Amino acid sequence: MKNILFIVAIIITAQYAKAQQGFAFRVNLCDKVGGLTLADSATFLTQKSLDRRANQGIVVNNTDIPVVQSYIDSVMAVSNAVKLHNRSRWFNQIVVITYDSSKANDIANLSFVCGTKLVAIYNNYTPKTDVAVGLSAKKFPKVEPIPANKTLGDPAYYGLTYQQVNMIQADCLHDQGFKGEGVTIAVIDAGFRRANSHSQFDSLNNSGRYLGTYNFVYDTSDVYNVNNDHGTNVMSVIIGEDPGSFIGTAPKANMYALLSEDIRSEQPIEEDNWLSAAEWADSMGADMINGSLGYNEFSSPHANYTWANDFDGNTTLIARTANMAVSKGIFTCLAQGNSGGSAWHYMLTPADADSAYSVGSVDGSGAWANSGYGPNADGQTKPNGMAIGKSAVLIGGNGLPGVSNGSSFASPILAGGIACLWQAFPDKTESQIRHLVMLVSDRYTAPNNTHGFGIPNLCLAYNLTLGTDEFEYFNENALEVYPNPSTGKFSIRVKQNLLPYNFELFDMEGRKISELSNITNLVYSNSVLENLPKGNYMIKVISKSGVEHSSILNKN
Repeated sequence: MKNILFIVAIIITAQYAKAQQGFAFRVNLCDKVGGLTLADSATFLTQKSLDRRANQGIVVNNTDIPVVQSYIDSVMAVSNAVKLHNRSRWFNQIVVITYDSSKANDIANLSFVCGTKLVAIYNNYTPKTDVAVGLSAKKFPKVEPIPANKTLGDPAYYGLTYQQVNMIQADCLHDQGFKGEGVTIAVIDAGFRRANSHSQFDSLNNSGRYLGTYNFVYDTSDVYNVNNDHGTNVMSVIIGEDPGSFIGTAPKANMYALLSEDIRSEQPIEEDNWLSAAEWADSMGADMINGSLGYNEFSSPHANYTWANDFDGNTTLIARTANMAVSKGIFTCLAQGNSGGSAWHYMLTPADADSAYSVGSVDGSGAWANSGYGPNADGQTKPNGMAIGKSAVLIGGNGLPGVSNGSSFASPILAGGIACLWQAFPDKTESQIRHLVMLVSDRYTAPNNTHGFGIPNLCLAYNLTLGTDEFEYFNENALEVYPNPSTGKFSIRVKQNLLPYNFELFDMEGRKISELSNITNLVYSNSVLENLPKGNYMIKVISKSGVEHSSILNKN
């Protein structure tokens, strides 16, 4: 009898433990003292990641160094954490989950901790890594059958997708033999159900171009066992290949499928998940990221974002993440969101990110299709480009072609086309490709709040770069910093279209050292480095045409 009572007590205790709330805290750490160094870069970045930096003149810096393990161990111990959920080398922070919310104070009192924030509350939390299959608590675009009256264009090779491929002239690049070969795209999204089994993905799966998966919500490699197809839909418009029926915009690209969206609720921790996915993509050497997720409202007790205070392109964690990805040489393509016709008519974050390329939605005629408004709160033109998002043709969860609406699909359609352009000119930097794509967009000289710079003509971009078309564009970077290295004084020369601009200088820890607004001269000189320690610094030039980055070495 005693044994039976003991077993019953264990069962009750286990059930009580399952019913406990889990509290996730983002912990910002003050330094990286005592951890790995830049000399260890080959241990935390793949050779492909290092090569991408080297090819674009990007130096490995302190933001690439992992979080100090002893700091993680101390936070875990003090908080009685049941799980380490995220760690970020870019922003030197971690996310831990504990059953005791009062432990936030103990974490904050650690000498190496600079801040804590509650980013999620989970009911009935258990620290397991099994993917929970269930219905989504969020709304995602609904996939409908192909309508009988849809205009398909020339179906000979592209079939149902001809219109969305042809609008951005990606088919022109395909005709030249560029279908994304060698370019690696990381899709950060929600569920990728059946992305490993649909016939339109056979070429990807059978050729070794499906490079990997990871689920940053459940900390497992399983991205398929979630009752959501949004990531699969998004992947399909890039990589799908079924000649005569369905062809994506980059059908020969390499692909990573990274799951960051928790379909059960809307909490800030999803930005941490997106951050982890972006850092993972960086470390594995991805060339591009497509993000078709966006945020502005969260579940209670988390505060919602406001356009004026948070959407300036460099405030939300996910926008800063997108900017950081760009600074690592990754072309980052982001959906504007679909709230243009609602009370909140702005873009969602991270589409406000000042360095990333955001994409809005049009229909087959080029008319705006209710994607979120720009500019961002800092006055920068958004979106950066447009593609078909109304009645976009994609692969549904049943493996059949269907149509759906949203910038969620405009972004990857354009990302695939840009991958083909970059394949054609692999010596170009992310910044050069981004500005070239904007330059050949149909509203470049007169952008507005719905279309931004408009629909790109990637065939024109290809011909311009070859020199077979007459058009004034940037053969070189729009920003020049000299002398570099500097002995304290340096000058910045910009192209005319960047005027006026704001100047910002950062150290390698991401701390802003100096800034000046509304510079109207093509050449601007500065001597701020005379009073700063030797080392590398980052320069940011911000204008309505976008953001330019450069690094400078201070030898003073």
